[in-house]
Amino acid sequence: MRTRPSFEDLLAQAVVETLEEIIGSVAAEAIIRMIAELNQSSREMALRDPKALHIGLLGLFGIGGKIIERIILQKLMDSIEVKIDIEGNFLEEIEKLRSAYSKCDSDSNSNFDLDFDF
Repeated sequence: MRTRPSFEDLLAQAVVETLEEIIGSVAAEAIIRMIAELNQSSREMALRDPKALHIGLLGLFGIGGKIIERIILQKLMDSIEVKIDIEGNFLEEIEKLRSAYSKCDSDSNSNFDLDFDF
């Protein structure tokens, strides 16, 4: 049985994929490290922290950071299959996605079958 990835893992994957698609893997890694430094955290923690990503992307790319955020939101929306406003506030939309993803997780856990051998 495969375990379902955490929302933070999905977020990290969406960020890495988006940056690699836009600027290539070497530059993406440099940007991720810069965001981690700005946040005074590790690469892994920064990739899973929406606020650090938001501040880092806007700080490094200016208005271009908003475009990158929209692409990240689109990837997450497609992955989680939940409708959000990709033009909306990045942090608010991330919370909507996180909530929908965790609700989906609790729904799937509540529908499990118990199989007892007597």
